Amino acid sequence: MEIVRLKAQEMTREAFAPFGVLIDSRGSVEIELGDGSPSLTGATAERRPFRFDFMARHRRTMQVFSPLASSQWVIAVAPPNDRNAPDVERISAFLVDGRLPYGYHKGTWHTPPFPVSEWASYLVVDRAGTLDDDWELIDLKVTYQTIFEIKL
Repeated sequence: MEIVRLKAQEMTREAFAPFGVLIDSRGSVEIELGDGSPSLTGATAERRPFRFDFMARHRRTMQVFSPLASSQWVIAVAPPNDRNAPDVERISAFLVDGRLPYGYHKGTWHTPPFPVSEWASYLVVDRAGTLDDDWELIDLKVTYQTIFEIKL
């Protein structure tokens, strides 16, 4: 089993552009939901090791994550593609600093948030039913014999 170590980088508009959009003080973003109604979900994640072997994507739906209570976390992402698995050479990690929301492009491979502190709270805006009918999960251990670790 190979272990790939990723350095979490600062999330800037330019660095995050292949994966989505950082919603900063310069404007807003139209959320591509496909057919359906918008949904707003509140969530809290508990701290766990910065290690992953699964990624997910939503081909038809953007997702927007908005930190609450200045929550900080780390995410790993890979750009959208036409394959049934992410391009492991293009997986990147970002530190979400707790101030700005961000949205994934449709089809962006991603991990759930990894809280930097004991927990992180956030809102997710997407299409109602996204996790029921627009959710693909890939096991990176099985597909690539690889596990990823993120370093701050």
